[in-house]
Amino acid sequence: MFKRIALFVGGAILSCGVAFAQTSVTGKVVASEDGEPVIGASIKVAGTNTGTVTDVDGNFSLNVPAGSKLEITYIGMNPQTVKASSNMKIALTSDNKTLDEVVVTGYGVTRKAAFTGAATTLGKDIVDARNDANPIKALEGTVPGLQLSTTSGQPGAPQTIFIRGRNSINSGTQPLYVVDGIPFNADPVGARMDEGVTLSPLSSLNSNDIESITVLKDATATSIYGSRAANGVIVITTKHGSQGKTKVNFTAKLGWESLPSYTNNYKLVNADQNIELATEALLNSYKENGAGSTFGYYNEALGLGFTYDQKGAEDFYDFYTGGWLSNYRNAGKSTNWMDEITRNGLIQEYGFDINSGAKEKTAPIFYLSYNYLGDESFMKGKDLKRHTLRFNLDQQPCKFVKYGINTSFSYTITNNGAGGGYFSDPLTQVYMMNPMTGVYDENGDFNFDTSTQYNPVALRSKLGDKNEAKQYQATVSPYVQLNILPGLTWMTKGGLDLYYVDEYEFWSFLNPQGKSQNGYGANFSNMRSLLTITNTLNYIKTFGEKHHLNVLLGQEGQQTSIRREDMENSNFPVQNLGQLSLASVPASAKTYKFKLVQNSFFSNLQYDYDNKYYVSASFRTDGSSRFGKDHRWASFWSVGAKYRITEEKFMEAAKSWLTDLTIRGSYGTTGNQDVGDHTNADYLSWIVARDVFGYGYNYNGKPGSGHEQFGNPDLKWEKTGKFNVGIDATFLDRIFFTFDYYNHKTTDMVFAVPVSYLTGLTEYYKNIGSLSNKGIEFSLGANIIKNKDWLWNLTVTGSHNKNKVVKLSTDDPIETSIAITEAGRPLYTWKMKEWAGVDPQTGHALWYLNETGDETTENYNKAAKRYLGDANPSFFGSIQNTLKWKGIDFAFQFNYSLGGKIFGSNLRYDENIGASFHENYTEYVYKNRWQKPGDITDVPRLSTDDNYANSPSSRFLMSRSYLKLRSLSLGYTLPKSLLSKAFIDNARIFVNAENLYTWTASDYRGFDPSGVGANGNQWWNYPLARSVVFGITLGF
Repeated sequence: MFKRIALFVGGAILSCGVAFAQTSVTGKVVASEDGEPVIGASIKVAGTNTGTVTDVDGNFSLNVPAGSKLEITYIGMNPQTVKASSNMKIALTSDNKTLDEVVVTGYGVTRKAAFTGAATTLGKDIVDARNDANPIKALEGTVPGLQLSTTSGQPGAPQTIFIRGRNSINSGTQPLYVVDGIPFNADPVGARMDEGVTLSPLSSLNSNDIESITVLKDATATSIYGSRAANGVIVITTKHGSQGKTKVNFTAKLGWESLPSYTNNYKLVNADQNIELATEALLNSYKENGAGSTFGYYNEALGLGFTYDQKGAEDFYDFYTGGWLSNYRNAGKSTNWMDEITRNGLIQEYGFDINSGAKEKTAPIFYLSYNYLGDESFMKGKDLKRHTLRFNLDQQPCKFVKYGINTSFSYTITNNGAGGGYFSDPLTQVYMMNPMTGVYDENGDFNFDTSTQYNPVALRSKLGDKNEAKQYQATVSPYVQLNILPGLTWMTKGGLDLYYVDEYEFWSFLNPQGKSQNGYGANFSNMRSLLTITNTLNYIKTFGEKHHLNVLLGQEGQQTSIRREDMENSNFPVQNLGQLSLASVPASAKTYKFKLVQNSFFSNLQYDYDNKYYVSASFRTDGSSRFGKDHRWASFWSVGAKYRITEEKFMEAAKSWLTDLTIRGSYGTTGNQDVGDHTNADYLSWIVARDVFGYGYNYNGKPGSGHEQFGNPDLKWEKTGKFNVGIDATFLDRIFFTFDYYNHKTTDMVFAVPVSYLTGLTEYYKNIGSLSNKGIEFSLGANIIKNKDWLWNLTVTGSHNKNKVVKLSTDDPIETSIAITEAGRPLYTWKMKEWAGVDPQTGHALWYLNETGDETTENYNKAAKRYLGDANPSFFGSIQNTLKWKGIDFAFQFNYSLGGKIFGSNLRYDENIGASFHENYTEYVYKNRWQKPGDITDVPRLSTDDNYANSPSSRFLMSRSYLKLRSLSLGYTLPKSLLSKAFIDNARIFVNAENLYTWTASDYRGFDPSGVGANGNQWWNYPLARSVVFGITLGF
């Protein structure tokens, strides 16, 4: 019922101009599956333009000539033609293949049939079934061609999305977000983004408010957005009120999240195993290096007199650590540090929404909701609390005018800790903690006699480190629509996206770095606003029943502003008060203010003949204050066509098994104005074309300024040309297949080009590079069973993308110790010294000596680098299953990824082979280390004095392939017969579980390969949580 009401909102745009009248022929249109009235169904006298639509009760009345036939149509249902009579009752059946007949773009609603582009839409059921605070993560695995990675398990953490590959190297790579027709600034913020402390404005959205999310991919779908659409567009539509009776829904959820399962190879050893490995490393090193070893040097220099055997090694280990070993053996207690920093975090969510209806079509309708979400991370000291409020109002007081307003407000408090991947983060520290050391000392105080002098539990205690961010988000979007003539509509829409972050950070006295400064505090505030005004003129007309025309003209203006203030102080008098005003040593105080202005003009044309031949075209020109006056404006365009073959007469014989067959193609250009490096702040890309002078410099006590950046008046937009060809087919009215091939090429990529150091600077920005992405994607779905009681749907998606660097700023590649960016090769290509294993006789590490061949060397510095594949998956997608039987529903989703390689930068430290013998070791090292001559293995002999075995090489290069049980849900909708006496319209109880299990390749060592960024470089950022949430939804 609600799906039909929601579609009515979109359908109303297409049915503008239908006349209303009272007649002697009356009737009612209902849905066949539940008998509910169909609101807004079109009733038309066959062969004429006379018609009406059904009211809020599904009723209609019409004056018709005797013997007339009526044509009844409604989006999402099969049409019917019936003979006119009095007191008619018409039951329409659902048509699943047309349920997505409406494609929502930022500038209106387009018929799916007339849409020549490539897009994927997710409904509210999929979005709301996720447990994460960030609703965009529902796209993971569900949209062909979309890669989503989240490198932190922090509740509400931002995600990285690539739609059909990465289209730039140094500039913006994230899609444009549009919420209810207004651009939404989704760029992450954070005072220490380079340390993983990031916040996502998207986490301010309540998933229960979302009606649909549409991902626009090709040029036909995205070119109308011009300079912001090179990386695709994600359109979010929120719920609105609908005509009919007022409905109230209440939802409550309660559950938990925990550390997910991960490979045993990455788990830490216990205390006894630690002693075994540490003493083995001491003895191995002494046997090879004698008095030059750690054991030999201290033993001889200090005259300790320990014997060079197992007992002597244990005695030295105990001496070196100050009695850890003897204390452990005397007390019999060890510490599982991973258990100490993690927990089962509580998830709770409560909310209600009111869908206000009205019997009079001229009365206002609204949608009002409130939601509270509390999410305690499985990592102690990290959590999120969020309040959201939404109010959407629409009214059409007469047939000439319609107006409304969409508003949302949110308040979020996020505890980020000290930062993911940062040295003092508990997860980093855990892999260094010796299990023989405890959390507390003999006095009950925190113990700092540990491997690193840190205590990860203390860091997250009440008096430990703080990183609290308060986010305030408000969006307001009013609109006015004038129906000038039948089919001709003018709309003016305004939008304000206001985002304020107040972030407080304190390095406590329980943090050795903080203690050395007597406490260090910082406060960062960031005010960001995006103001948009859009004017459109839309003409929709049908000529001669076969010619359909849709023309859109528009103008849009935007202004983005940012104001940021940073303050840092140290030397606090007390441990428990971290207000900056209490500190005695001011460290720094900075302020920033930026403004960006853009103006645009755009148009779009759609035409089709007889629902068989379709063409479309769009054109947009943008002007941006980012660039110099001679390159301020740029134009973008697209053309598309579609041919529905099954509408031809020669295909009638195949209609019994081939329900629909359509081919489509498009080409066009899109732009990227987010040029230049803005890794830590998006606003840095606003000024890359200008000379920048910094003030506040101090020279010999005199204030002054300095030249900080060369300007380039010739800098211009990056452009991406997009070609797409696709096929849509439906077989037997229950098997649905979509296939696309695409070819994207980005030109005029911006690079930082080196300049002479004599200028006082190092580089300036220039358009010089080129990059390409080619690939395929498909979706295959089937209603295996579909009848009155049963529905079983299975959908498989798959994608392959081939990325290639075409041109760089110079002929020389960009190379690091493990990777290379080089023309003619993919992004994220690995080039490093190749691991040749372990010498079976000595246990020494081996690397291949030359760029080719099998000759090896024990000298790391002599080994040559080799090309060793890349980080890009060869194929990825999902398997989605939905099963419904009467009131029971069951669904699951598997995500998969095949190919690609991950480099474990963290493993160079976590897979300790003795250099830090007093820290801890992993199970992989314990089980696979070389121990005696003849052992064939990949882990070298343990040694306290080998400085090269853990150097960067393919020893830490692993397969990226995985299969993940991403989500599972089970629900039961109670029969209405049981609810009517309690005045309840509907009730559903359910359980949603996420990230239940991940199967990885045998060589993978880490938490979760799906949480590793696109570049394939794995660090310590903690994984996505496993969560289980129980809930109930009541409707009144």
